[in-house]
Amino acid sequence: MAGFPGMDQAQARQALAGAGVQVLRALDTQGAVDSSVLELVLDAGSRHVREVVDATPPAAPLRDQGMGAWHVNDVDEVHSVLDGTGIMEFWTELGAVAVVVEGGDVVVIQGAEHRYLPLTPQRWAVRFAGPADEELTGGTTGRAATPWPSTHAAFH
Repeated sequence: MAGFPGMDQAQARQALAGAGVQVLRALDTQGAVDSSVLELVLDAGSRHVREVVDATPPAAPLRDQGMGAWHVNDVDEVHSVLDGTGIMEFWTELGAVAVVVEGGDVVVIQGAEHRYLPLTPQRWAVRFAGPADEELTGGTTGRAATPWPSTHAAFH
């Protein structure tokens, strides 16, 4: 279940919702996402898993590149964390809000600025809006990288 390092869960969830983010526990026992969650932001033609992505913790110098850099994707997204643990940060009216995500969590992102760092090997099922042949693209925001928040076991 998602944890919010250094922040009250209710306050974090409210700030995330204001930025267009929901972190849910919405997988059934077979790892499928509840269809009502997919219907929140994806049209019928975009609700399928486009790919399963394996992510491994990067070497320290690479932590602020790629998905680890602040970025905004150009379409709405619904991703399922199949296993492993990672941390995401989302830019909100309160500044950066960190979320530790693990297997069983579903992340809904609607235009929010974010970055991601796997803490253990992870697998994600990736879904996003748009035509079937479209790739998930976006751009970095130029926000300066800051140290990642503490991910002490108490936050898991």
